Amino acid sequence: MIKVENIHKSFGELEVLKGVDLQVARSEVVSIVGASGAGKSTLLNIMGSLMQPSSGKVYIAGTDIFTLGAKQLAAFRNKEIGFVFQFHHLLPEFTALENVVMPALIGGAGWGSREVEQRAMMLLEDLGVGERAGHKPMQMSGGEQQRVAIARALMNNPAVLLADEPSGNLDSRNKEELHNLFFSLREKYGQTIVIVTHEQELARKCDRCIEMRDGTIL
Repeated sequence: MIKVENIHKSFGELEVLKGVDLQVARSEVVSIVGASGAGKSTLLNIMGSLMQPSSGKVYIAGTDIFTLGAKQLAAFRNKEIGFVFQFHHLLPEFTALENVVMPALIGGAGWGSREVEQRAMMLLEDLGVGERAGHKPMQMSGGEQQRVAIARALMNNPAVLLADEPSGNLDSRNKEELHNLFFSLREKYGQTIVIVTHEQELARKCDRCIEMRDGTIL
């Protein structure tokens, strides 16, 4: 599902990634671990097309993503890649349901479409926050906000879900619930999931744990 070939990334004279190769199978849950500054988040951002590599290739579901034009890449990202970050980045003026439908609207679905709203509601219910559909982010706990963010990431049924320290802002109970949630999502939706994490418990649960150091994979 994901193939990374000889990725290099430099910021000025600082070389952050030094020829990274990586493959992730369909429906595999992979963690990426390592000390701060190892290049984990930079690699994840390049895999998700949020950042251009200095050189190298990334294939998602067989598509060489950096050969796409800007509009094509934005459309591909919206449809095929879901993102979950440490901070949920929900839009504060919108309800949970409105936040979740946003990727579908960006993808061209009409506001108020019954099918779109039904899918968004189904995702919220699957993630245990269906009763929060009409609440705005400030009316929800941190764990609930992060679940809404995951529902939003899944809205367009992406091939790949990329998560950067998704439980880093949560207490221990919510951390464990969120960790278990990723595996139930894989079982239900067949998602391919890559998680950058410092949480050793989460890393050990994954199908594979990849360790990075100084811009390379050990």
